[in-house]
Amino acid sequence: MSPVQIVALLTLVCVLAAMIRIDTVLLRDLAQTRDDELAYLTRKGWAAAIVFTFPIGAILYLAVAKLR
Repeated sequence: MSPVQIVALLTLVCVLAAMIRIDTVLLRDLAQTRDDELAYLTRKGWAAAIVFTFPIGAILYLAVAKLR
Protein backbone atom coordinates (compact mmCIF):
# COMPACT_ATOMS: atom_id res chain seq x y z
CA MET A 1 0.00 0.00 0.00
CA SER A 2 1.31 3.40 -0.93
CA PRO A 3 1.29 6.31 1.52
CA VAL A 4 -1.42 8.03 -0.52
CA GLN A 5 -3.68 4.99 -0.25
CA ILE A 6 -3.08 4.79 3.50
CA VAL A 7 -4.01 8.45 3.95
CA ALA A 8 -7.12 8.00 1.79
CA LEU A 9 -8.16 4.96 3.82
CA LEU A 10 -7.61 6.73 7.13
CA THR A 11 -9.60 9.73 5.87
CA LEU A 12 -12.47 7.48 4.82
CA VAL A 13 -12.50 5.74 8.20
CA CYS A 14 -12.52 9.07 10.04
CA VAL A 15 -15.36 10.45 7.91
CA LEU A 16 -17.45 7.30 8.40
CA ALA A 17 -16.81 7.37 12.14
CA ALA A 18 -17.93 11.01 12.30
CA MET A 19 -21.07 10.23 10.29
CA ILE A 20 -21.97 7.35 12.59
CA ARG A 21 -21.37 9.45 15.71
CA ILE A 22 -23.44 12.40 14.48
CA ASP A 23 -26.29 10.14 13.36
CA THR A 24 -26.24 8.33 16.72
CA VAL A 25 -26.41 11.55 18.70
CA LEU A 26 -29.22 12.98 16.58
CA LEU A 27 -31.25 9.76 16.58
CA ARG A 28 -30.92 9.58 20.37
CA ASP A 29 -32.13 13.18 20.61
CA LEU A 30 -35.01 12.37 18.25
CA ALA A 31 -36.01 9.40 20.42
CA GLN A 32 -36.17 11.64 23.49
CA THR A 33 -38.22 14.35 21.76
CA ARG A 34 -42.01 14.31 22.13
CA ASP A 35 -44.07 14.05 18.94
CA ASP A 36 -45.74 17.42 19.51
CA GLU A 37 -42.31 19.12 19.60
CA LEU A 38 -41.40 18.01 16.05
CA ALA A 39 -42.12 20.27 13.09
CA TYR A 40 -42.85 19.32 9.46
CA LEU A 41 -42.10 15.57 9.56
CA THR A 42 -43.04 12.62 11.73
CA ARG A 43 -40.50 10.81 13.88
CA LYS A 44 -39.94 8.22 11.12
CA GLY A 45 -39.56 10.97 8.55
CA TRP A 46 -36.91 12.76 10.58
CA ALA A 47 -35.09 9.48 11.25
CA ALA A 48 -34.99 8.74 7.52
CA ALA A 49 -33.83 12.28 6.74
CA ILE A 50 -31.04 12.08 9.33
CA VAL A 51 -29.74 8.71 8.19
CA PHE A 52 -30.21 8.74 4.42
CA THR A 53 -29.45 12.36 3.50
CA PHE A 54 -26.35 13.01 5.59
CA PRO A 55 -25.29 15.81 6.20
CA ILE A 56 -28.29 17.77 4.89
CA GLY A 57 -30.81 15.79 6.97
CA ALA A 58 -28.78 16.28 10.13
CA ILE A 59 -28.51 20.02 9.52
CA LEU A 60 -32.24 20.31 8.76
CA TYR A 61 -33.11 18.39 11.92
CA LEU A 62 -30.99 20.70 14.04
CA ALA A 63 -32.24 23.85 12.36
CA VAL A 64 -35.91 23.11 11.63
CA ALA A 65 -37.33 20.12 13.50
CA LYS A 66 -37.76 21.77 16.87
CA LEU A 67 -39.06 25.20 15.84
CA ARG A 68 -42.26 24.98 17.83
